[in-house]
Order: sequence, then structure tokens, then C-alpha cells
Amino acid sequence: VEMMICTVMIIISGLSWAVVLGQVCGIVSNLDTDEQTFRSTMDELNLMMHDRAMRKDMQRRIRGFFLSNKTAQKRARHQNIIAAMSPGLQGEVVMSLNKMWIHKVRFLSQILEEVESASSSTSQI
Repeated sequence: VEMMICTVMIIISGLSWAVVLGQVCGIVSNLDTDEQTFRSTMDELNLMMHDRAMRKDMQRRIRGFFLSNKTAQKRARHQNIIAAMSPGLQGEVVMSLNKMWIHKVRFLSQILEEVESASSSTSQI
């Protein structure tokens, strides 16, 4: 009787642990939407290449292209998000994103400082 109870308890605890691990893995896998989009694209690409019976060397070249183009695709999605904003908000976001680079160019840094000082003086009026 004790052996049966212990066996049932072990089975129940094992199933509970599997459910907990499954939930944690599900949460972690949904954290990075850019990675999910990329993996989805790669899955579709692999299916297409398999369905079309492409040569192995061609498959490797295409996969290589998409892997090296991953960052560019991410930047394009970011551009689409910025394009959906109002023109004024677009300007603020772009300036915020590129402020580090603008400060490294002396000419642009001086212009930015002048614009910021001018805008702060007009906002006080």
C-alpha cells in the first residue's frame, strides 16, 4: 500500500514539475518578439525550400543570406514603427536614437546645442 501511494505521489509531482517547466519555457520563449519573427521566417523559408526541392548548396546560400540579414530586417521593422508616428514625434525619437552619434561630430554637436538652447528659451516664455 505504501509503495502504491509513493508511486502515485512521485507521478503527480513529476507531472506538476513538467507543467511548471513548460510554463516557464513558454514565458521565456515569448520575451523576444524579434527573435520569434526571425525564427518564423526561417521556418517558412525551410518549408518553401523543401517543397520546391531546392539544391542543398542553394539552400545553404539562402539561409546564409537570411542569417546575415537578420539585423537589417530588425531595423526595417523599427523603421515601420517610427513611420507610423506623427512627424513631430518621429523627429524626437530619431534625435533621441541618434544623439550619441551626433555628439561625436563637432559641427552637428554645436548645431544640436544651439537648437536645444533655443527651444529651452522659447519654452520658458
